[in-house]
Amino acid sequence: MSAAREAIDHQEVHFLAEDEKVTILPTFALAQVHLLGGTFGPFRPQIQVIVPYWLAVILKKQGRCTIVPPRWLHMHLLGSLISLERTDDVFQTLPFHYIEIATDLCKHARDDLPDWDHIFDLLETVRSVRHNKMQAGLRSLDTRAMKV
Repeated sequence: MSAAREAIDHQEVHFLAEDEKVTILPTFALAQVHLLGGTFGPFRPQIQVIVPYWLAVILKKQGRCTIVPPRWLHMHLLGSLISLERTDDVFQTLPFHYIEIATDLCKHARDDLPDWDHIFDLLETVRSVRHNKMQAGLRSLDTRAMKV
């Protein structure tokens, strides 16, 4: 009999991220849609509506919407965030699944993200700075433990 698995893998985290809400601009008209995950809509051309990320990707692939980039994904805000990450000891506020959402947007909605390649590089910088911050914190804990 195998032991219960406690950790989740990357694919499961990605699946959970798909429930995050994003804003889209539909190119079609449709009344509210009742799905297992909730009720979404009404959909009217060029009127913003909030939907789960998984639905936004499906509609995007069908050419039925554009995805409005989240505010935190704008280049100037990411640049400011990186500066704060480098100077502050705590992580700056980002959505829990920011890596999965941003990576998918850069993959599936490039035409909706101005300068998507630069945004992708900035996100990699955020990830790197956070990784270094975590390593420094762990080294600090290890040093304190050795003194005790």
